[in-house]
Amino acid sequence: MSAGKIDSLYKEYTEARFLEVNKEQFTYIAHLLPACILVMSDGQLDSEEWMTLKRLSKILGDEFATEDLGTDEKEENLMLIYKAEIRYLLKNREMWESKFLEALKEHLQTSPSSKEFLNETLDLFAGPDADPDPQEKDTYDVLKRQLGL
Repeated sequence: MSAGKIDSLYKEYTEARFLEVNKEQFTYIAHLLPACILVMSDGQLDSEEWMTLKRLSKILGDEFATEDLGTDEKEENLMLIYKAEIRYLLKNREMWESKFLEALKEHLQTSPSSKEFLNETLDLFAGPDADPDPQEKDTYDVLKRQLGL
């Protein structure tokens, strides 16, 4: 994981949100913001989009849970954190969007796995097989360009 903007954002965001996650767990919160921007580009979050975001939360919770989140239910605890942060970012996008996108753009230059994750996530919502509406397609194209994907 690259040092720099993502580190600064991690510190700022976790302090602002009183959030106790490690930097790797936070980085995947950052990875979800472009999907949040994309799903809200048409002005509404439909049930299918929300279900997909919840599934992503579960996958990330299963993958990145650590022992400090509990013994038996650590995966579920992290999934709940991811879902809460998705909700927060959907409602407070304007406060965080430019900071997250700048940090991600820098981070992606040195992280092929992050680039792959973001490409796959954006494709879920507006890729060739997703049949996005015109506004979502435009946002998809802008995000891909902004992030260098």
